Amino acid sequence: MAKMRDRNAQLQSALGAMAPVKRIVEANNVPVEDTVNRQGHKAYSIDDELRLIAMLNTLKLEPQFYRSENETMRELRDLIERIGLKDPYFVCQAIKYSRCMRDGMRSINHLAAALVAPFIAGKDYAKRFYSLYNKKTKEGGCIFRPDDMSEIKDVFSALNQSTLSNAMKKGFAKAIESLDTYQLGKYKSTIIDISNLVHPNSALSQAVITVDGKKMKALDAIMKGITVSADTWEVANSEAGQLVAKAVKEGKLDKEKAKEVLAEAKNDNWESLLKEGKLGILAALRNIRNMMNSPRAEVIGALCGLLSNGEAIRKGMIMPYQIDIAYEILEEEFKNHQFTPTVQQALLKGYEESIPNLAAALPGKTLVMLDCSGSMGTACRNGSGRMRTSCMKKAALLAATIAKATKADVIRFGSRAEYINYDHRHNVFALAQNFSSKDMGCTYIGEAFNLITRQRKQYDRIILLSDNEANMGCTRRAYQNYIHDVCSPYIYAVDLAAYGTTPLKNNDKVNYYFGYGYKLFDDIAANEFNPNMHIEAVRKVVI
Repeated sequence: MAKMRDRNAQLQSALGAMAPVKRIVEANNVPVEDTVNRQGHKAYSIDDELRLIAMLNTLKLEPQFYRSENETMRELRDLIERIGLKDPYFVCQAIKYSRCMRDGMRSINHLAAALVAPFIAGKDYAKRFYSLYNKKTKEGGCIFRPDDMSEIKDVFSALNQSTLSNAMKKGFAKAIESLDTYQLGKYKSTIIDISNLVHPNSALSQAVITVDGKKMKALDAIMKGITVSADTWEVANSEAGQLVAKAVKEGKLDKEKAKEVLAEAKNDNWESLLKEGKLGILAALRNIRNMMNSPRAEVIGALCGLLSNGEAIRKGMIMPYQIDIAYEILEEEFKNHQFTPTVQQALLKGYEESIPNLAAALPGKTLVMLDCSGSMGTACRNGSGRMRTSCMKKAALLAATIAKATKADVIRFGSRAEYINYDHRHNVFALAQNFSSKDMGCTYIGEAFNLITRQRKQYDRIILLSDNEANMGCTRRAYQNYIHDVCSPYIYAVDLAAYGTTPLKNNDKVNYYFGYGYKLFDDIAANEFNPNMHIEAVRKVVI
């Protein structure tokens, strides 16, 4: 009898351990979906204003898995028309916010700046909107770099069969008048092209150079064909190429010797520009092949100094995936190069120093849900046929960064879901490759929630990285079951494709994020859970 009582007590204890966690009452109020996604499955709509911000900060004008380039352009045009008819100032705020103050995409913001033109015609802020952005004061408009003007002009001309709007002419003229000598020299061709259309007043320009011992406005010099030095790698290498070509033409060098001389001249240029701090971080990343071909340790040393500078990476508005691409180039093309480990370490150091302290910002237990469905893995080609990085690779790098910084659990999902076993001591790029190594089939976000519900895993927050195009199951029901039976964490739903719908409703527990730049880490690290944070941030922008 005593033995039976003992067995019953053991059984009761075991059953008690299996009992579900106390149910959360607030879980009963998950709203029903109000629309369908591109797969025809139930989803939640996104307000036009938030959708515009998401598109400007996420998309490039290139094909996606569920949307062509032309469809993206039409959707943006229709969106700006709807918002522009009632609140054109907000559209301008969103463009400036994305292009100049966040990690927004260039091409789609240029298109947006052209599309909003008819809605702001005659407005007192229109000229200011097309003026130069001041990085220190945050004043000015949407022109982040001088060549933005050329791209906006080209788009506007294609759309309207006219060169520029009156506001663009006035804003661009003011922008050119605000440029310094370096900017005028670097973007000479743009300045000449735009100046011939808008006729800036050189008397208002503060940029001055010395020509034959006399002071002269740099803008006047450029328009007269006088060289204004910019000390950029493009200029330096172009000049070297011209000199070598001239020597070959005059018979002073044969073609084989010319190659050696040009290579040495370019090495001199890279070394000089790096040591003098005249090479930007983006230029360094894009030209990493050229610099790795240099045999000089001095060049590599200066390169590593730049690449390991986390502050330079942030200020240069470098996307995390751009550093990952450079790391992959070293891994694949320079595996046996004597300097590859050194440069890789510099990239890692720079990347890690550019990330905020996520461990301190995200206390408790974090889960990252990583969408590894087929649509995420599609890499698009640009016009030149070169492969662009996929949404999957970008998402995996974000996931690896968060995981390494916080020791978060990671689930990858598609038509099924699984926990990823990883060693947080591995570098973030290696982790990203591991995380993205499987194609998990269709997109069933609910399966990730089903997994943690079955295992009764409790989390303080869940970071969902997905293109949001669920095409299996019911995300709402799976999410509701989890918060009903296990716990109710904060959800950071990160939209990586801006298709216009979301599988989880934005509310006081679910916050809608977007993009794959450093600002995403900042948003999460701020730990200010506010569903309206992006709208509020845009409305604070002054044109």
